[in-house]
Amino acid sequence: MEPFCHPLEVRWSDCDANQHVRHTAYADFCTHARIEWLRGQGFGFEQFQALGFGPVIFKEWTEYFKELRLSERIHVRLAIAGLSQDGKRFCIRHEIYKEDGRLAARHEVSGSWIDLTLRKLTAPPPELSAIFAWAERTDDFQALD
Repeated sequence: MEPFCHPLEVRWSDCDANQHVRHTAYADFCTHARIEWLRGQGFGFEQFQALGFGPVIFKEWTEYFKELRLSERIHVRLAIAGLSQDGKRFCIRHEIYKEDGRLAARHEVSGSWIDLTLRKLTAPPPELSAIFAWAERTDDFQALD
């Protein structure tokens, strides 16, 4: 279970009038990291389209620790915090680190997979389940119902 870390740079459009990263940009950073993680494991946008399904997020939260500002280089670490036996439900934790290694924020998403034709929740295909099975787990990982 290799940790996944994705490097990013804070852009002008990520900042707000207080001259630091706006709250919604943290979610954007983490979404980008999740997509890059899956793509790097061979499961990119094309696979979602071909199979006619995608993720749906039920809950999302962020806890802030250190301010991030324009042009800072950061990295997002991703780990699985919860997963159901059938892989249908998941919880992914992201930790956003400053260049000096200090934790800037923790962002978590809980969700499932949706069949885009039936508009119903579905279990992921085996190749996606395998990616989640081999992903790093958080210390407080929980099996979900």
